[in-house]
Amino acid sequence: MKADTIILAREALLPALALVIKAVERRSTIPVLQNILLAVDASAGTLTLTGTDLDCELRTSLACQAGRDDSFTLPATLLHDAVRKMADGAEIAIAAEKDFATVSAGRARFKIQVLPAADFPAMSEAGYANTFELDAGALRAMLATVSFAISSEETRYYLNGIHWHVDEHLHAVATDGHRLAKFTAQAPQGAAGMPAIIIPRHTVDLIGKILEDKRPVKVEVSDTRIRLTSGSVSLVSKLIDGTFPDYRRVIPTGNANHFTVDKDALVRAVDRVMTVSSGKGSAVKFSFAGETLTLTTTNPEAGSANDEIAIDVAEGEAVEIGFNGRYCLDLFGAAEGKRLTFSLDTAGSPTLIRPEDGDPALKPLFVLMPMRV
Repeated sequence: MKADTIILAREALLPALALVIKAVERRSTIPVLQNILLAVDASAGTLTLTGTDLDCELRTSLACQAGRDDSFTLPATLLHDAVRKMADGAEIAIAAEKDFATVSAGRARFKIQVLPAADFPAMSEAGYANTFELDAGALRAMLATVSFAISSEETRYYLNGIHWHVDEHLHAVATDGHRLAKFTAQAPQGAAGMPAIIIPRHTVDLIGKILEDKRPVKVEVSDTRIRLTSGSVSLVSKLIDGTFPDYRRVIPTGNANHFTVDKDALVRAVDRVMTVSSGKGSAVKFSFAGETLTLTTTNPEAGSANDEIAIDVAEGEAVEIGFNGRYCLDLFGAAEGKRLTFSLDTAGSPTLIRPEDGDPALKPLFVLMPMRV
């Protein structure tokens, strides 16, 4: 092996590239941002791969053989595709020169243009005010529960992420103004005094890619950045610079009419009546009365549909209210548990929806704004 050659297994390199490439800005006008940084630590026998789009940075390390330290960048998509098309079980050799790197396995050889490591931007490693650990499974559940409610509206950019804040609990909240989702968990040791932050949507997506259920996640937070480390993978991201609105004001506390229904039966019924709906904004009328919930959809161009399911527990007066059917299915898909409790007031008031199971202080809640039907 030449001193400047890196030797490593395809089975280790390919998934590492597939992960890091998710942080690469593929359409950037800055050529080096379309590249991955490869950094060799010969004494440790590791190759570290880094991708960035200037807002977030994703890196991972894997074992390799190398004769000396080295660092350079290669086009992310081209390198990934070249490695992906090499034979299973192949041993891959990467040898970098001044302007090109040779990537080879067996008789297959690729000569790929190199850009210098000095041109690759590094995200600031400013001090983090808080450091704590979260269970990977709990973090995944938290993000999955609320991420569907993240807004995509550019004008209210401060809603384009998940809001974290801490009191005696850690709260994760997302809203787009039409629906709100909140997940509450015990505040981990080290989180006390953490600044309230907003984690961007893209970062939320990347966090889900790096989690391993059996490995705790180290979380570090400052006013402007968050860093998550899981095993050999590290994700650093800028935070949204804005103030999340006081979401507590829209969570109803006095709704007196409560109806508990089977979630799976509700999902199937809503999906059925939406067969005649058109577009994302089609309304479904929910008629809660006695032991029966009646669902109705009307489309002037296609017809109408209705269905009924049983109400397991009813308390209060009958209520008729309209909801966006697509929003309902998104919300029901994010809510764990077998049954959902709807707490309603009038047809024009926000509805509080909670899974029936679990500790009331440590489970999700959802708020859904009504539609006129």
